This record gives sequence, C-alpha cells and structure tokens, in this order.
Amino acid sequence: MNIFTRIFRKKNIENPSFKTSEVFKISGVPLHTFVERISLNKRIEEFFTGKDAALLFLGYSKSGKTVYRKKHLEKDGVKIVTFRCNNESTISQLYDQIASETSLGQIIHTTDSNGNKKTYTDSATIGIKDTAGVNSTYSDEINYSFLYTEEKTKVKVDVNFLCNKLKESNTLIILEDYHLVSTNFNKTLSEDLKHFLDDEILFVLIGIPSSPNRALRNNPDLSGRLEHLVFDYLTINEIKEIIKLGTTKLNVFLSEDVINEIIKSSMNNAFLVQYICKILLLENGVESTQIKTKRLEEKVLVFNTCKIIADKLDNDYKDIYGIINAGVRKQQENKAFNQYEEILKVLKSHGIEDLEKGVHYTDIFKWSWQNIDPETVQKFIKNETYVDETSFKNSFRTQIKDAVQNINTSLSKNSSRPVLYVDEGKIYLTDLIFKFYMNWKKDA
Repeated sequence: MNIFTRIFRKKNIENPSFKTSEVFKISGVPLHTFVERISLNKRIEEFFTGKDAALLFLGYSKSGKTVYRKKHLEKDGVKIVTFRCNNESTISQLYDQIASETSLGQIIHTTDSNGNKKTYTDSATIGIKDTAGVNSTYSDEINYSFLYTEEKTKVKVDVNFLCNKLKESNTLIILEDYHLVSTNFNKTLSEDLKHFLDDEILFVLIGIPSSPNRALRNNPDLSGRLEHLVFDYLTINEIKEIIKLGTTKLNVFLSEDVINEIIKSSMNNAFLVQYICKILLLENGVESTQIKTKRLEEKVLVFNTCKIIADKLDNDYKDIYGIINAGVRKQQENKAFNQYEEILKVLKSHGIEDLEKGVHYTDIFKWSWQNIDPETVQKFIKNETYVDETSFKNSFRTQIKDAVQNINTSLSKNSSRPVLYVDEGKIYLTDLIFKFYMNWKKDA
C-alpha cells in the first residue's frame, strides 16, 4: 500500500461521508441534526418532581412531540396509560381504560375433587377488582349432573374510585389529541382534574397550540396548576444549530440570506426546517457529503424549494383544500358573492399567532370588507342584486358567518384529517403544515 492510498484512507476515516437524506430527516429521529431543547427538558423534569400540575404538551403534527415524549415522559417506574381522544370519547371510556391498565383487576381459579364419584367443583372470580366481578360455581359428577350459578356485581369507576386506588402509585395518564374532545368531556375532566392532582396522579394532555383557548376552562380551582409547554416552535438559535450540524456534515455553506429565509418559511417548525433543508440540498445537487464546499447563497433557492415541497404535499392536502374551495366554485357558477374565497384569503394572509388564537367570523368580515374592490360593490348595486351598500354589507356578513359555521360539517363528512375547526364562531388552525401548503401551493 503506497503512501497516497494510506493518506486518502486516513482522510476518509477522519471525514466520513453522509447521505443528505440521513442528515436531514422528515420522519424518525434525526440523529445527526437532533438538538436538545434545554428549557423544555427542565420544565418536564420539574413536572415530575413537583407532581402538582397537569402538563399541556402542545405542538402540531410532526413537531417532534413523539420523540420527546418517549425520551422524557416514558420513565422507568412510571405506569403509563395512554388514551387516544376523538370527538366521541367519553369520560367513562377514559376512566374504564385507566382502571383496566393500572392493574385494578384480578382473576382467581380454584379446583376441588374428591370421592370415587369424581366430583369436580370449579369457582372463579373474574373482572376488575372492587369494580366488576363474576362469581361462578361448576359441579360435574360421573352421572353428568350439571349445576352452574353466576353472580355479577359492579362498582362505579369515577374520580373518587380512581383517586383512592391510584394515590401514590406513580401513575401518568396521557391524553393524545385532547383538542378533539367534546364540550361534555372537557367539562367533566376540568372538574375532576383538581382531585387527581391533589393525589399526585399525573396528567399530560397532548394537543395543538390553540387548544388551551377552550380546554379545561370550567374549573377556577385549576388556576396555576396547568403548565403550558408549547413544543412546536424552535428558537432561531435552535434552527441555526440544526442547519449548522447538517451543513457541516455535508460540507455545504448557506448564506445568512438563505438561513433567514429557511427560518421564515418554516414558521419555526422542526419538521419544515428538516424538509426545506433536505429538498434545498437535493435540488442543488447535494446528495451526500461534498468533497469541495458547496455554496448556496441566493434566497430565491428557498422560494423554489418551498414550491416543490407544496407540490409534494398535494397527496395530503389537495382534497382537503378542495373541500373548502368547493364553495368558491359553487358560488362562481351562481355568480354570487364568494364568501368561501374570502375565508381562504384570510387563512393565507393571517399569521400563525392569529390562527392559533382563532379568527372570528366578524374579523373575517371586517378584513374582507376593507379589502373588497369598491367597483364590485357598485356592480351588485347597479344590477339590483342589492338595494344599497348597507344591504350588500349585511348580506356579506351573513354569508361569511354561514360559511364559517359550515366548515366543521364539510370537513368531518369529507376528510379524516382535521386541518381546521370552528368553535364559537372562530376558525382555529389545527395543522401548521396545511398553512405552509396554502402559502406556497400555486393554485391554492
């Protein structure tokens, strides 16, 4: 082996090559670009130490909640009960699952046999201990005489029963998709949660960032006992650290303009940061670690990348957008006012902060009316569709209100992915990636 071969091999060992798709990942744990979020870690540890508050673990889909949950919530010695919520979930279902999964049940079998007649007697108590049981006795002799008796008992599984049984048991109850629960579910849990916390039974409610606006609002006793952990948004320094880790391994230089545009376009979402970096590099010929440093300096490259990603997201969101947009097509065919189009304009123009807090239909109306073309108003007055500007304005407001109220029904009937929901006249964003799709999809 000559000296040049040895030098080349030594260099490869010191500077290993990586694939772009393994450095910037859009599924699974990004081993090469994972950044510990120290402030979040500290608050999670305080939650376990204090045992005096419920943790609202808030973040959009694909924000990395699962990775953090597995690493920081699923601890040795802690009994985990995970309940997956939907709009049909009931408190009884939740409490029954808690009772079942926390070993509040037992099964006892006994068998007796004696005498030449070969008489066998079996008895069993089956069910949840102190909750529901079946007592049975079975006798079988050689002459095949048969006797079977049964007794059923049931104890109500409620907050008092669970608190008494689980006190000091080191149990953690995780409710996934809590923002989907009904008003009745929310009200009852709001009333019961204080009692669970008093007995140090821990609860983690996983939902979207907008869910605190309507969740657990029925019990003033919970004041100061709800820890909001907004997980979705990375800090600017965290995003820069992710980019630095990845580009260093791939030997790529990104200008400040490019980095800042990635931060802006990603809306500080961990999934989108990874996705934009991955596609940006692949589209510019970086499939693995570069021998010579690759420089990407124009922010227009990020614009093009975001449009490509929006096209790739078509399979996930095109039909959903079409459901909302169907109202536009219908109204255009009838040559009437396009209230659905105005709603879509607001969803595109408003920032994430507004959509998380909820945009009321009156605000949509005000925004749309301020931006309407005056010639459009005069057009409908002249063709006598409306008597005057006041009647046009009143109709405008009513149509916006009706369209907003129809969104829940339209999406629940035609889509399994909850990208928006309406509560008390407000539209809330439930899927940040859908917002990205609307921002960058050419036809959206």
